Amino acid sequence: MTTKRGNPDQYLQKVGGTYYARVRVPRTLEEYVGQTHIRKSLGTGERAEANRRKHVVVGRIKGELERLRKAPKMPDTRGISFAEAKQWRESLVAAENEENEELHDTIQSLVIDKAEQLEQLYGTGHATRWYKAATATTDTLDELMGKWMEVSDYKASTQAGHRKALAEVLGFLRNDHARPADVTRKLAVSYIDTDLTQRGLSHSTIRDRLVSLGGFWGWMASRDAVPADVNPWTGHKVSKENNKGTRPPKRAYSDGELLKLIEGDEKAKRWPTYSYLPDLLILGLFTGAREDEICSLTAEVLEFGTGHCVLHIKGSKTKAGVRYVAVTHPAPLAVLKRRAKGLKGASQLFHELTHGGLDNKLSSSAVKAYGRYRRACGVPDGTDFHSFRRNVITVLEAAGVGQVPIARFVGHKVGTLAADGYSTGGAKANAIETAKKVRYSAAIETAAKQLASRK
Repeated sequence: MTTKRGNPDQYLQKVGGTYYARVRVPRTLEEYVGQTHIRKSLGTGERAEANRRKHVVVGRIKGELERLRKAPKMPDTRGISFAEAKQWRESLVAAENEENEELHDTIQSLVIDKAEQLEQLYGTGHATRWYKAATATTDTLDELMGKWMEVSDYKASTQAGHRKALAEVLGFLRNDHARPADVTRKLAVSYIDTDLTQRGLSHSTIRDRLVSLGGFWGWMASRDAVPADVNPWTGHKVSKENNKGTRPPKRAYSDGELLKLIEGDEKAKRWPTYSYLPDLLILGLFTGAREDEICSLTAEVLEFGTGHCVLHIKGSKTKAGVRYVAVTHPAPLAVLKRRAKGLKGASQLFHELTHGGLDNKLSSSAVKAYGRYRRACGVPDGTDFHSFRRNVITVLEAAGVGQVPIARFVGHKVGTLAADGYSTGGAKANAIETAKKVRYSAAIETAAKQLASRK
């Protein structure tokens, strides 16, 4: 089986440190399969090996989908969809709550009939999943996660982390319709020992996954969805020595790496996304702002003055991140003036971007595009867009700027009660003075000016 030319990673999806084969379910079969995609673990975190293994797995998945497509259809096709199974379940629960045994028995009998028909057409496995979805008296884990997120005040990025932690467990179970009772202490231990800790994830990432799952089970216990005295995700000891991960430590860029990024790669320059990547790079280099903060800039948050522009960062992920950031260097000023020309109000500076990803951020596609660009330029892992923040902090400290102005500029907590609890934050004038200290070597600044002045 061949893949589309120009997309060697077709059918691949990386979750954590493990690659999965991922195949889109045709819309005509979604109601029978119960999901929009089928995903199977390839048991490796190596991209080349995953590409070798995927062909057999994808072939099997497509073969099964083709068998389903050619299978004879029941007269009442809606009756075998998983959406319809949920409706049957709700009817059973309602009859039970009303203590209407006759109605409950009638519905139960109809469900059994449909499950038997489904077994004859599509096999025992599918029929069993459908029957459980139609008769279970408890919500699925996915439904409960949705309820938890609805009543929580977590930020979008945190919610996305909680959902991802659960999605990985459901992938391990190979059951998107699993319920709390399906996750026992024994299964949790097996997941941690054979999956979570074997993907090359860092210790902090593994800890975050377990904290998310433990918090979710704690919330379910408060709603009597699980026993209060049993949380399968607490009390686990994960060694830091054995789970440091294979990723190199994060760091700032060297001067040579910054030049590679600014000068770009000839092949990368032909990418459609290259049109906005240089501007994103220049703003990151001179502001130290987070990627989503830059991608979310609008005309109304810019205030141009003589030789400077002040940005009012509002959509930060932290309270300290809501701040004023200024630029005084000609390169970022040229980028902002060019992108802001003719724009008013809430118009996006980076009009090329749309919301996406688990947390619905404007930076969703930009993060991936920048990662590909960085690698194309020959800059190794251990660096990412966040590295620009490290560079800005480094040059400011080298220039003798105090820790308080630096923290205000990049959106970190200052660390004192007076500064973080009582002060309203840094002033625009202070941001402008700090921005004057964000300077690099002559070679980097010359290359940055040339890049920013392109038409």
